[in-house]
Amino acid sequence: MQNTDPIPSAPSTVRDVSISMARVNLLAIPFALLPMLLLGTPFVLLHGWPATLAGARLFFHPAVVIPVFLAGVVLHELIHGIAWAYFGNKPRAAIRFGFKLSALTPYAHCREPLPASVYRIGAAAPAVLLGLLPVFAATVTGAGWLLCPGLLFLAASAGDLLILWVLRGVKPEQRVQDHPERAGCLVFDETPQSESPV
Repeated sequence: MQNTDPIPSAPSTVRDVSISMARVNLLAIPFALLPMLLLGTPFVLLHGWPATLAGARLFFHPAVVIPVFLAGVVLHELIHGIAWAYFGNKPRAAIRFGFKLSALTPYAHCREPLPASVYRIGAAAPAVLLGLLPVFAATVTGAGWLLCPGLLFLAASAGDLLILWVLRGVKPEQRVQDHPERAGCLVFDETPQSESPV
């Protein structure tokens, strides 16, 4: 989610709420592993290792995992964009999709600032739809083949979860926009207007 658009002029001050990509690489591991462990454990306790391993063998067959993963990566970014456009009441033109060659990954970006509450919804949506829901369905039904993609896409959402953690102190109504180079956002703190003389 890279932002190369100019910061819109507004009666506000811009605050950097982000972390370096080097720190992202360090923190992404626990942000990926912890949700997988917490959400995968109930399945193992309820259905046992045989069901878990059988599902893993089925899902991680190259003919299955490769197309599912590639489709999921694209769908991940589409979900970001659709959620930001819908909940932020933004036109389709405000959402930009692209491919970052240096990271070999697609990205989604909203060209216009969003309320932090809307940004959080869009950031969390892929983890919920592609991760939490399949894991929950797998745990209820015992379908190990459904558990594996859910956990995989939860791990793929580690960067989004990290950004949500970085933004934890930002108020829901504050406007935010993707940082152009780091993980996190530029936060627009509204500047109080000077009172007119009576």
